[in-house]
Amino acid sequence: MVFETFKNVKVHVQAAEIVSSFARYEQWCERPVETPSCGIVTAVAAGFGSITTVTLGDDMGDAERHQISLLEGRLGRTVKDSVIVYCNLCDWPHPRMKGSTSFIQFGIFQEVSA
Repeated sequence: MVFETFKNVKVHVQAAEIVSSFARYEQWCERPVETPSCGIVTAVAAGFGSITTVTLGDDMGDAERHQISLLEGRLGRTVKDSVIVYCNLCDWPHPRMKGSTSFIQFGIFQEVSA
């Protein structure tokens, strides 16, 4: 199951520093992507970078796999090779994802490219 692969993502050693630095800058969000078992939203801090929050229900299917594939194409790397700044596994159903029994949420940081 694809959901299981995201349970092993490693949080970056400088995650707390990245998140606290990010929080000091003005933020705005790009338009979110939503499917029945997935939500992806990117918050941008001007001049610093972006954090993309990914929420996946354990009942994810082809639509969610497709969105992860599009995200990885946009990132230029796999989720596992990205800078993960937080990761939470929740052992209860997500209120918006009907049919899920658990979900995972993680944040991917990308620096501003020069």
